[in-house]
Amino acid sequence: MRVAHSARWACNLPRSTLDRVSRPDLKTGTRVLSIGASHNLRDMGGYRAAGDRQTRWSTLFRSGTTARLDEAAAARMRRLGIVTVYDLRDNEERRRRPLRWCDGADAAYYSRDYDLSVADLSQLILKGNFDLRTVDDIIRGAYLQMPTEQAEAYREIFKLLLDGRVPLLFGCTAGKDRTGLAAALILYALGSSREVIDADYTLTDAAIEQLITLLTSDPRYQLLATVDRAVYLPLLRADPSYLDIAFEEMTRLHGSVERYLEERLGVGPREIERLREVLLQ
Repeated sequence: MRVAHSARWACNLPRSTLDRVSRPDLKTGTRVLSIGASHNLRDMGGYRAAGDRQTRWSTLFRSGTTARLDEAAAARMRRLGIVTVYDLRDNEERRRRPLRWCDGADAAYYSRDYDLSVADLSQLILKGNFDLRTVDDIIRGAYLQMPTEQAEAYREIFKLLLDGRVPLLFGCTAGKDRTGLAAALILYALGSSREVIDADYTLTDAAIEQLITLLTSDPRYQLLATVDRAVYLPLLRADPSYLDIAFEEMTRLHGSVERYLEERLGVGPREIERLREVLLQ
């Protein structure tokens, strides 16, 4: 099932799908998943969280693009048992490369109607005229704006998780910025340490060469070929200091990350307790 949504809640799946989180065709303990032309696809299981518990395997997935899969790879994606997909990409990204593998899958598809993301790498790259100072300004601007710009999407992802719509996959194009901050907030709410949050975030760097290949093979990103690699690499890296920018902005706006979660995303103490019930073992 493939249903497009724009900041609305509608799904005819059961309230809880926790009985589906253990898939016989997904090896427990495998974090990085190599499925066809998917990019930066990962299982977020096995992370330490509150009370010396850990996140459930085969329950929460994060990714970069999964829009380039052939039919064999699409079939493998469906076998992960994902019942909910939240696509963080903007309208143009989704129009250019829809997630075809969702067609025919027993999964509800969600997205948000918006036209431009400060964290859309295509927009950052297409600006051109790169130098290290410009790149630093772009990164800082993106992470300052994401807590506000992506709040609606993050609220929806948390709502889906609180409703037990798992296994759930969320992702964008690179799976680094919009996706990385979403993952960081989920782990934060689960009581994971900053060390764990940073480890999940920086694991994106293992896929950086794949991302460069993905970008340079797309005519829209040919500008990269004219830019010194040392200049554009910071745009593609997952440096924990980028998360610092976002967390500090949340604290500036709301007093703390906890209050940002509660006031902006609707995730207070009761919701955190429920979230841990869904995602921890």
